[in-house]
Parts: sequence; structure tokens; C-alpha cells
Amino acid sequence: MAQYEPHPAVLKPADWTRNLPRPAYRNLKLLSPAESWFQVYELAPGTYAIYEDGQYEESISYLLVGTEQAMLIDTGNGIGNLRAQVRALTGLPVQLVLTHCHIDHVGSAYLFDQVAAFDDTDGLARRAAMLGYHHEKARTYIGESMVWKPYPKGFDPSIYCIPPYRVTRWLEDGEVIDLGGRLVEVLHTPGHSPDSICLLDRGTGMLWVGDLFYTGQIYTWLAGGDLVQLAASYRRLVELFPSYELLMPAHNEPAVEKTLLSEALAGAEQILAGTGNYTLLEGGRRKYDFGRFAFVTGPDGA
Repeated sequence: MAQYEPHPAVLKPADWTRNLPRPAYRNLKLLSPAESWFQVYELAPGTYAIYEDGQYEESISYLLVGTEQAMLIDTGNGIGNLRAQVRALTGLPVQLVLTHCHIDHVGSAYLFDQVAAFDDTDGLARRAAMLGYHHEKARTYIGESMVWKPYPKGFDPSIYCIPPYRVTRWLEDGEVIDLGGRLVEVLHTPGHSPDSICLLDRGTGMLWVGDLFYTGQIYTWLAGGDLVQLAASYRRLVELFPSYELLMPAHNEPAVEKTLLSEALAGAEQILAGTGNYTLLEGGRRKYDFGRFAFVTGPDGA
């Protein structure tokens, strides 16, 4: 497993690093990464998790390899050279698919020629694709105690930004992407953001869920978040249980058991019914703790 050396800007270990390395990775096949910023795991033949273990978000991108092309799901924070890491794993043409357009998912999108995203009715995805994220916004992701590992060679934190990227394919709910011997279905699942999608591979029994669910604190108070929609999306995915066994979240740990979605749905329904217990956080936000995950809502519990 990775050895965690303090980032030069961090004088003492940040609290979040005490979770590392997460136990979930112990039974996964660790590969030698082409880029030191990432940890790379083979989850199954032709399926890889590319994990940013050195930054607070602990973002995970995934590479799915078919016989004719590969699919990269999300691109993390744009700190390491993700394109070089992907190229070390496959020589096939790569279709990047974004689960949504938040900064910690589109950081390296500009490095890829074929970019697909869901075009929500509010236009959030389209605007983000045009603009990227400037330094004043991006630098919060490398602020004090946010980065633990040394920056990769060539990375300059003083000019860190997310360059604009161009979406070449706008996805629709129910659309199927054929990688050659491997079919991946697009599911529009709003709640975390209006443009959030999940990606279902019935053949391998895997469901990529972006930020719809992960072990940790799930935010519904961010712009575009909606707990009612989140519960509806959970309900849709629970109804699809016969089609998959494992969840592939975009943060913290991969290969999570699908039964946690049933718990998440029950938890969201409790909050909506006004029966959930919570603790108050800064700004009046509420944290509803359900063990391996928690919901953090706005002051009104939505």
C-alpha cells in the first residue's frame, strides 16, 4: 500500500489522513502506477480504479476497457497527469464520460478529445463545459491540509486551475454506450446535482454512481442539490438491484455493497419525513449520521 509522506505545505498530519490507507483497498489488486500521484487498482479484468489518495476529496476515476474502445469515468482534480496514466493501461480510443460537472470530477477533462456528459435542463453542464474553473475557485482544493502527498512533477500550485473542456457528446437517459463486447447504460439520477448520471454495466454487475452515493458525508446543500430528487434516484437504483451487485462511488472507496443504497433511501426518507436525528454544523447545516455514510443538508433539512 501507499506510504503517506507529508506534503511540504502541511506541518502536521491532517485529520482526514488518519483514515488512510482505507481498509477497503487491502483486498484489491494494486498495480504499479505510471504516475506517482495516483494509486491504481484492478477491480476485474478490464476494469480499473484510479485513486487520488493524496488529496482530501479522495477522488476515484474508473477505466473500463472493451474490445474496441475504453471508457474513462470522471477525471478527478486535475493535479496528476491522468491521460498518461490511462495510456499506460490501454492503447484503445478513450471516451471520457463525466458523471457530473463539479470541479473534482472534471479536473483533467481538457486532456481528452472525446468527452460525454448529460445536458441537464438547467444548462449547468453546458456552462461548466464552456468555462472550466479559474484559479480562485480551484485553489481551495489545494489549500491548507487539503493535500498530503507531494505534488507530481510539473504541477504548479500558484497557477492551478481547471481549463475549459469541450463536450463532444451529450448523453440521454437510457442511452447505451457500446465499448465492444461491453455495454454501459446511462441513467439520469439527479439529486446531488441536476446533471448527475450513473453508469450501469449489467455484464459485470457494476454500477458507477458518481457522487450520488459514497461512504462518507453526502452533500445535498450544494447548488443544484435536491433531497427529494436524491431519494427518487435511490429508489430507481434500488429497483434495479437484480442488474448489479457492486457500487462504484467517485470518492473514498470502490466496490461497495449495493445494500447500502437501501439504507441511503431509508435515511433520505426519514429526513424528508422530519424524523431523522441530526447535529448542527457551521452555517446551520445539518448532519444526519447513518454509520458508514451521512447526509449533510441545508438548514432546512433539504
